[in-house]
Amino acid sequence: MSVRKALLIGVGGFGRNHLNELARLTDAGLLELAAISDVRLTESAAALVAERGIRHYADYRDMLSAETGADFVVISTPIPLHAPMSIGAMEAGYHVLLEKPPAALLQDVDRIAETAARTGKLCAVNFFAPSRKAQSLIANAIASGEIGRVERFKAIALLQRAAAYFGRTPWAGKLTAAGNVVLDGAFHNPAAHLLYSMLKLAETAADAVGRESQPVSVAAEMYHANPIESDDTTAMRVEMSDGTPLCYYVTLCAKETETQRIRIEGTEGTIEWNYDDQVKIWRYGLGKTYDCAEGGFVERRYRNLIRSIDGLDGLDVSLDSARRFTLVANGAFESARVIRGIPPAFVRLSDAQDQPGAYIEGIETAIKDAFAAGKLLSETGLPWAAQPESFDLRAYRRFPQRFRMTAPSTGRSEEEGKL
Repeated sequence: MSVRKALLIGVGGFGRNHLNELARLTDAGLLELAAISDVRLTESAAALVAERGIRHYADYRDMLSAETGADFVVISTPIPLHAPMSIGAMEAGYHVLLEKPPAALLQDVDRIAETAARTGKLCAVNFFAPSRKAQSLIANAIASGEIGRVERFKAIALLQRAAAYFGRTPWAGKLTAAGNVVLDGAFHNPAAHLLYSMLKLAETAADAVGRESQPVSVAAEMYHANPIESDDTTAMRVEMSDGTPLCYYVTLCAKETETQRIRIEGTEGTIEWNYDDQVKIWRYGLGKTYDCAEGGFVERRYRNLIRSIDGLDGLDVSLDSARRFTLVANGAFESARVIRGIPPAFVRLSDAQDQPGAYIEGIETAIKDAFAAGKLLSETGLPWAAQPESFDLRAYRRFPQRFRMTAPSTGRSEEEGKL
């Protein structure tokens, strides 16, 4: 079987990780990186491309037209470009590995899906998710009744980001940029993998007991302590069609970053998975930890896509499963209606040495208490938290409907003033 040829659009930001990984896997004989496209290259990227004889195009459409012998395109560009570029790539005859999230808007994800169905091309999404080993272990534990009946899922991300994080790109922390919707915030970017993974594990758990489970509603409260348009702190509860609640918590305003994790609570025990692909299962207070790591997730996505193109596998992160992420993410904004500013009395600078970001006083305790109880922040009595309205996802197709896209110039909206 011949080596599959890859193209890369976007070598800045996380695209540089893709460039390095594609070069490494070319050396390993897994694939061949034939060409890249970007309007500009850093000096180091240009040197790597020149050294290896990789063709460079300033316009990705020229690359798609010229590189007819390639099999798939990796797209790692700003979020608003995902839909037009992936659609263009599939219509030109290529399979696609699309960087997360697949798009900012649910309607754009559906446009990508329509193109994939029409062209017969695969579109994988580069979400990090529990390894196959971890999913199998969790599924077997649930199917065997090891933790009893699953009652709820919980996900927690305590992260710390310096002010420089919000200056890394023109769209960082923005709701819109250059006339495009980006919704770049805590759960749509640094903790997006966690939300996707919780939805994936909810699907895994339902499949294990012969049920189907889809998101039917979401209640979300979204806040910012940093001077940004979007959220840096969010709590949400997703209701699934089988009645299982999914509770999700993230802040970028903690003192220190902790390992992100997901907890599955049952009537007789608990399962916890973390970002190191460690799975711990407790039953009647006794716990056992399993190492389920399977190597770098980016390489796993490449290998999985190539095997799927060859007809030997199915996609680990399909566009259909990624759509559930965007459905819930868009619904969370609709439920919140507005991003609320944390009152200044509760905010101070973090302990970051360079360009400290905002720290919300006591946010670690507040989120951990909410996580333990399975409550929204507003349900724990926090003085700055506001109760959201649940938003129905069952017939939802287009964003926005209720969310207020205009950011308040003072950092506090009229609704925020009612707190």
